[in-house]
Parts: sequence; C-alpha cells; structure tokens
Amino acid sequence: MSLTQHHPRRFGTLRYVYPVISRRSGGLSLGINLSPSGLCNFSCVYCQILAAGTEKPDSLLVPMGILEAELRQLITSVNDGTLFEQSVFAQVPADKRILKDIAFSGDGEPTLSPQFAESVRLVADLRKELCNDAVKIVSITNASTLHIESVRSALAFMLQNNGEIWAKLDAGTPEFYQRVARTKVPFQTICTNLTNFTKDFPVAVQTCFLSLHGQGPSAHEVRHYAERLKELGKVSYVQIYTVARMTPVDWATSLERRPLEEIAETVRQQTGLDVRTFP
Repeated sequence: MSLTQHHPRRFGTLRYVYPVISRRSGGLSLGINLSPSGLCNFSCVYCQILAAGTEKPDSLLVPMGILEAELRQLITSVNDGTLFEQSVFAQVPADKRILKDIAFSGDGEPTLSPQFAESVRLVADLRKELCNDAVKIVSITNASTLHIESVRSALAFMLQNNGEIWAKLDAGTPEFYQRVARTKVPFQTICTNLTNFTKDFPVAVQTCFLSLHGQGPSAHEVRHYAERLKELGKVSYVQIYTVARMTPVDWATSLERRPLEEIAETVRQQTGLDVRTFP
C-alpha cells in the first residue's frame, strides 16, 4: 500500500487529529475529524469511512481542549521532525515532509458539526502561532450546507486565513448523482448552493469519477458535468480524481489513468478551467 493510500483517521493516542500524505495536497496534510460518529448526509459508493466503519463515541461533540492539544502536539512533531521517526511516516521522502495544509475532513461532513465555526477559529489561531504562512486551512465539503449563514461565515473567515474550500460535485445529472452519492439531498440543492456560493467566494471543485459495474461515466454525463461547472462563478481549479482506497461496494472501482485524463481534457476544452487530475 502506498503512502497516499494509507489514510487512517486515528494516529497513536490521538482521537481527533491525524496525519496523511495527500495526493491532492501534494504532501503532508493534518486532518481534523469533527465527525468521529460518522455524521454525514451522503452515503457515497466510494466512501472509505463506510467501508471501514466508525467507532461510536460517547458524545457527538468534540472536546475543544483535547482537539487543540492534539493539533498542537502534531504540528510540533512535524516542525521538530519527530513525526517522521514514527511508523509509516519514516518512509516519507524529504520533499513530502513539508506541511501543506490542515484539513477539515474526517469521518463525515465537517460543516454539519455544530462546532465547525469554533474549530475553524481554533485552527486559524494555531496555524498563525505554529506554522509558516504557506500552510493552508482546507475545508472538504459536499456543498450541502453552503446556503447556511453560519457555515458561510466560518468559511469566509477561513478564506481570510489562507483557506481553501474543496467543494464536491461528482455528477452532471441527477440520475448519476444519486447513483454515486445515495443521499436525500437533491442534486439541484448542490448545484444551487455552488452557484450562489461561488458568486462571492472561490472554491476548488472536487470530483471523484470512478467505474460503476465496470463502466466509467458516459460522454453524456461528462458533457453535462462540464455544463454544471460553467454555471459557477469563482472556480479556482477543478480536481478530478478516482478511487484510491477501499470502497463499501465491490462494484465501485477506480478508473484507469487514460480515461481519467480524457475526461479532464474534455472538461478543459468545454470550460477553459484549470483541471488537475489525481489518478
């Protein structure tokens, strides 16, 4: 298993913060888990968390004091190099031992947490105290809550602190969206949220294209996906990637590099956007 395929959300005695080598970050990312109970309104066919299962904690709330102590400890271990003396991280090459970001990800949709805004401010303070200016704060979201004012305000604050929003759009049509996301949140809600949010704030659109029952997305689906992107406002770039880890169903598998690159090229030609691939 490669380092980018090894993404456990528990590290040693830490419960809410974990290090990974991320394909899309291009190096070391520290994950923040505000959803140890697996709180999410999607049930994606490619979800690593659904495949592995989650432990049920005693409380749905994360103790902020423990979260702060764990993040402080982990950042310090990156800065002094002791992280890279431990387990799999001893294998990390020198050029990947640079902290790229602190990312809200974890076992569910982070913006559903009632502690999301408080946690963003906590992370911003620790980043300012312990990290260099290049380190980003990333929020990985399925875009279902972008219309909620408290979430918008927290994300706006995050952007002011070298933040970047990775907002999910995995389909171009409602039918394909439901096959992938398996959610009660309507596709139109996601599209409307993204359209309205990107009038005011930039996002990086993140898209997982994969093979379902041996078939990748059709040309029709990719064309409609590109049309959805053209409806958006401030799109920093597009991440098109595929499955890298275990899925909860054996008929959801990764796409090969060539079809993934072909999709990306089609999207570039139709939208003119910066499209980056992560096979």
